[in-house]
Amino acid sequence: MYESNYTITRQENYKDYERIIFCLKAVGKDSDPLFTHYLHVENTRNGSRLIATDGKRLHVSNLSIRIPAGNYQPVVKDYSVIFGKSSPIVFPNWRNVVPGDADYKGILELGGLGIGSKTERDEKFTNIYSSFLFDTGCNVNVGYIKDLPSASWKIFTKAGRNKLVMLQNTSDEQNQYAVFVPVSA
Repeated sequence: MYESNYTITRQENYKDYERIIFCLKAVGKDSDPLFTHYLHVENTRNGSRLIATDGKRLHVSNLSIRIPAGNYQPVVKDYSVIFGKSSPIVFPNWRNVVPGDADYKGILELGGLGIGSKTERDEKFTNIYSSFLFDTGCNVNVGYIKDLPSASWKIFTKAGRNKLVMLQNTSDEQNQYAVFVPVSA
């Protein structure tokens, strides 16, 4: 296991820092199963893959930097992410959740959401979420969509018993995606 700290700063590596922050938004809270409290890191040919879940959503990001494989509870401080000691916790096979045979449904345009007054931003988001509901037929936690970076996201759905929604960042296709479980009716 990796014993010493590994730190990534926003200034040194902006893209990877933002991808880490994206994944950390899906780390579970106190009442969730234990494995959801950790950020899972796997090594890839060109860097690292980060995976986080709270049991209802899964965020995955590929980084250009290599972080030692393991399960971490990173600390974000002063535009830095500090990876401490890796935990021996067992992280489940997350690949079983990612739909490989999903149908393309359209684009979710989140760019420009931070512009304008609060009322204007809320109105924009309401229109975006209505469009998402129309395209997918799935009601998901609104906070999950608000946690996504401002970008265009490809929407995919998997129908059937295990219905899922997958969003893939169009500007970062192979490096960032999210999977959501729809809210029960």
